[in-house]
Amino acid sequence: MIKHGFTMQINTVLLALLATSASMPMVYAAGELTVYSSRNASYLKPLFDHYSRETGVRVAYLEGPANALISRLQLEGENTKADVFFTTGAEHLWQAEQLDLLAQVSSKTLARNIPKHLKSTDNQWFGLSKRVRTIVYNPQVTNAKQLTTYQGLADPKWRAKLCLRSGNDSYSQALVASSIATIGEQKTLAMLKGWVANLALPPMADDMEVLRAVHQGQCAVGIVNSYYLARFKLEQPKSALQLFWANQKGAGVNVNITGAAVVKQSKNKAQAVDLIEFLSTRQVQVKYAKLSMEYPVHPKVYPPRTVARWGKFKENKTNVAVAGQYQAQAIELIKQSGY
Repeated sequence: MIKHGFTMQINTVLLALLATSASMPMVYAAGELTVYSSRNASYLKPLFDHYSRETGVRVAYLEGPANALISRLQLEGENTKADVFFTTGAEHLWQAEQLDLLAQVSSKTLARNIPKHLKSTDNQWFGLSKRVRTIVYNPQVTNAKQLTTYQGLADPKWRAKLCLRSGNDSYSQALVASSIATIGEQKTLAMLKGWVANLALPPMADDMEVLRAVHQGQCAVGIVNSYYLARFKLEQPKSALQLFWANQKGAGVNVNITGAAVVKQSKNKAQAVDLIEFLSTRQVQVKYAKLSMEYPVHPKVYPPRTVARWGKFKENKTNVAVAGQYQAQAIELIKQSGY
């Protein structure tokens, strides 16, 4: 059953989409495969071009916010031209699955290449990269020995030292949802209240703002997706910022995904499956990891050198679907805590 908050969110997006969807441009109108994607085209076009060169199949894509694309799929129904839905965040793939917009896929390749906790239990969507959300700190002001877990950042010793991305953001909500699944609502609410009490600055619009604040000494620690640090280092190559892998003595660091699914109403399901299989192969996983600085899902593919330098970590093996399953509860706890 769809959660009430999610239903209201979709209804709001539907109204906006009716006014704006006509202006959402296709990269080109014709194509043998069409991808609806919330992922920035700069990370996908090289992969799609690679696929086209190998198969002769052209790939068109429409780019937009995940919720708007989900709503568009609802509106288009059997008339949709979409074959693949590609998005960041398991919560969006889970939502599309609940709305019966995705096709169940049987693929030995995907079964082999993608770990069970990074795909839906009934094979309707598949993770293609891992997005690790963890602690960032400045070793010039913070000793890594002081760091432990996400809950540890609620300790009063971090009063006026913590920076966070907004609780309205899906990244933050997914982390809270995972926490609910791992430690329960009561402990998660206590953690959130501790975070709010420890904030050095109001919650920020994006992870790059968090990184800049930690870099400038406005806060001692923050929580970010790891690949943002790689991008930040391009902006500030001499920055001393480092990552700390949270919860290593417990469930493991939080992981979400960028993933894809075959659209239920696709007229070309076999080719759509082939594209997703292609994206899961070792060669393409290497290429995508270099483009995005996210972690590959393929168990035999190593991350790019820049990312590998951060070291190995234990990841939370709870199925990433919890980002969607507990999203409504996460939003409620975020409101209760004042985050």
